Amino acid sequence: MTIIDRYRLQPSPLITIDGREEETNNFQLKAAPPVEAGNISGTVRYPNGTAIPFATVKLFDANGLPFEHNNSNPDGQFIFPRVPVGSYFITAAEPGFLTPLRIDLTVLANRTTTVPITMQVDPNVNKNAIFGIVRTSTNNQPIEEATVELFKVTGTTTEMIGIVSTNNEGQYLFADLENGNYFVTVSKPGFLSNESTPATVSDKDFAAVNMILAADPDSNAGTISGIITDAANGQAIANAIVVLYSVSNGIENVIDITKTNVGGLYLFGDLVAGIYRVKAPLQVKS
Repeated sequence: MTIIDRYRLQPSPLITIDGREEETNNFQLKAAPPVEAGNISGTVRYPNGTAIPFATVKLFDANGLPFEHNNSNPDGQFIFPRVPVGSYFITAAEPGFLTPLRIDLTVLANRTTTVPITMQVDPNVNKNAIFGIVRTSTNNQPIEEATVELFKVTGTTTEMIGIVSTNNEGQYLFADLENGNYFVTVSKPGFLSNESTPATVSDKDFAAVNMILAADPDSNAGTISGIITDAANGQAIANAIVVLYSVSNGIENVIDITKTNVGGLYLFGDLVAGIYRVKAPLQVKS
């Protein structure tokens, strides 16, 4: 049998008794409006049945919107009183544990719905994280879509173990890291790449590694490249001299000289806007 209020609890005025007095106080009770609500209760436990105290228990409505939250007591118990009838979802959270899938439940009028919640220990609870913000060197503004690479150093060995991009606030994060020594490199077109100092993490460290990128002064420059081959057989010509000329008003001036590599490739970089010409004489010493 469920106990419900048929009338509202109505207090009387204060009554003072001085000696042998017979006081009378009559008053009326107002009928309690019908309550279309029930309770939700339960216990948060380990898989072996041990209670988990002070876990956050979250209740969602049928549309998945947050409705209310509470904490389990030292015995792992929780209660949501006077919840309107209807359909709900419930789950729990606690540092060191994985958040369970939401459990669906129905609240009935003047009834208590009991929901047991079982939580699994997070196997990565003692893992580490490295995070930070990438900013410009000129105005300290966050840099979006910068490439951040994470490297782990073990003795004389360096291993790349992750690569991410910064968000629109310049933030990045590497989680679930083993104990060890790490560093990050950051790059983005238009900026000079940068490498962090080493960071050592162990036993659930969360290490902040913020980075600064300076603008590349040659970011608005161009390149000219190509491959030199023998016209007779199509073979690449190594060590061919390649001359770069700037052309102004029909006049050519030599501004750089390079040589092809073993694959016949040459490359001129950091070229400002202008008109250029490339020539490739093959000179040999007799």
